[in-house]
Amino acid sequence: MVVWPAVLKYEGDQELSVVADRHTWESDADLHCFGFQPGDVLIDSAGQVFRPQSLRPGETRLEMSDQTMRLDDLVDLIKAHQSCLGACCAAKVSFASVAEAIDALSMNTL
Repeated sequence: MVVWPAVLKYEGDQELSVVADRHTWESDADLHCFGFQPGDVLIDSAGQVFRPQSLRPGETRLEMSDQTMRLDDLVDLIKAHQSCLGACCAAKVSFASVAEAIDALSMNTL
């Protein structure tokens, strides 16, 4: 079960997409419009990594992996995301937990 909010990381893309809740995941067509690649991941607020899969147009599934995202690794993803967006202080980003990092992303307080 996904602990929302979560972060969607597309393979080969430094930008991250925050997904607020299950309803947003299921209803936001922009999140699913190109289908999913094997390296795409959804990281929930507990650090659990899920593999998004396209079943058929408009229908997806989140498969729980045996991976968890370490806080340091998520911070690195956030720094790359901020740098991609042109944030000048991306290198100074730090958080106490995965949940805090995702909350900061979702509230644009970075």
